[in-house]
Amino acid sequence: MLGEYSIMDWVTLGGIVTVAATVLRTLVKLSRDNSILLSEFKLLSKEHDALSKEHDALSKEYDALSKEHDSLSKEHRGLSNEHQSIKKDTEYISDEMKFEKMAREKLYQNSTRAKEILETMDMMKEVVLQNAQLSSELADLKLKNQELAQLKDNTELPKLYNAINRFEQQLANFEGYRETEEIQSILKRIQNELSEFENQ
Repeated sequence: MLGEYSIMDWVTLGGIVTVAATVLRTLVKLSRDNSILLSEFKLLSKEHDALSKEHDALSKEYDALSKEHDSLSKEHRGLSNEHQSIKKDTEYISDEMKFEKMAREKLYQNSTRAKEILETMDMMKEVVLQNAQLSSELADLKLKNQELAQLKDNTELPKLYNAINRFEQQLANFEGYRETEEIQSILKRIQNELSEFENQ
């Protein structure tokens, strides 16, 4: 017995102090562990936010690539259709050329004037093409004449006269063609209108 306390009391007190110290150490350790876990949680949260942003960016990039793929698919389909159209046109032209060749051969077999007939047909074909070109140029002249009538700008008249003269020179090569008289009358009317316009 030590003083007023017995040995058992001191042992009990020592045990209590030991337990308290152990509990305190445990609490301190838990507090440290909690701080570490909290830091790791914040780090993981930041990483999660970064991954979430990266996922959003990848998602947008995927959408953009998907749209680009759709656009390329449409363009590919358009090119494919155009290719098919060109292929059909090529086949049609090839068939027409074969048909024309066969027709020429048959004509040579059945007619003594085949060469003369084919030359006439070729000349008529050329005349039709030239007439189409002249008609297009005539339409341009009509349009220029209308524009001049609207703008009333005399500075453009010499240019138009030159264009008409060039057109008449080309037309002179087809004096025997039946539509040239009609074109000549239209040109005459345009020149008369220009003269009236110039005198205003």
